Amino acid sequence: MAIYKKNQGVQGNWVRGKDIAQGTKAKLVSETIPRPSNYLNKDGSPKTQNVAKVRFEGSPESLNMNINRTNLDGLIDAFGEDSKNWIGKVLTVQTENVRVGGKMQTAVYLLPEGYELRNDEEGYAYIMNPNKITEAPENTEEVIDIPF
Repeated sequence: MAIYKKNQGVQGNWVRGKDIAQGTKAKLVSETIPRPSNYLNKDGSPKTQNVAKVRFEGSPESLNMNINRTNLDGLIDAFGEDSKNWIGKVLTVQTENVRVGGKMQTAVYLLPEGYELRNDEEGYAYIMNPNKITEAPENTEEVIDIPF
């Protein structure tokens, strides 16, 4: 006998990066919910994707969007950890062409007011507010003179 599990898929259309213009304004209109994706981890368990409904300026409908780690970190920094607090905030779209699995895709980044998309020294994208002062953690390691 075959055993089946009910698919708890997300209803509605998904954002296609190539259809969203750079600089478009957007708002999250739902909480961001972690859901199992169609992709698997090395151990066979489903990967997680963080999905929210997003309304883009000029679009008549809200679209599903996978809120990637870069977007999550920017939203958390700007509005706090509770995704209910992200709803209704005006965000600016920044897009970037990236190669995923050999195929060209358009990544969509949602930038809070005053935030910028940057790359770290290893080339990873991050969203930050250049006007927000962050204190570097104090180096508490004891410096020991090691003879070579």
